[in-house]
Amino acid sequence: MRSTRKQFIRYVIVGLFSNIAGFLIYVLVTSLGISPILTISISYLIYICLTFYFNKKWSFAHHGQRTTTAMKYFTVYCVSYVLNVILLAYFNSYLGFSHIVVQAGAVVPIAALIFLMQKYWVFRTQPTVSVVERSL
Repeated sequence: MRSTRKQFIRYVIVGLFSNIAGFLIYVLVTSLGISPILTISISYLIYICLTFYFNKKWSFAHHGQRTTTAMKYFTVYCVSYVLNVILLAYFNSYLGFSHIVVQAGAVVPIAALIFLMQKYWVFRTQPTVSVVERSL
């Protein structure tokens, strides 16, 4: 449990810095007239690369194969991207809420989902198998 708490705290720190920076950039870019969907699409790619590095090295201290882990990480963010676009399209385009309010409200549930997927799938540590167990 202590390990999960430590990972979560580190994940939150990485997430806070990256989400605050990303949200400010999102507001700036959309205020220049760029579409919210295009803005979120471009910023997701940058965000994925930066957070992969920090979450792999620091939050989860993962030592697994980089390529496989990166593919899983990318998959998690594809799922979160689709969810984010659906939320943005529904609440902004269909219901008329401000896209800024929708993005601000979407951060917490999407971040929680991403943490769980990273903890239990992307950066999951494989149980160590002893020499005796391998020979059986």
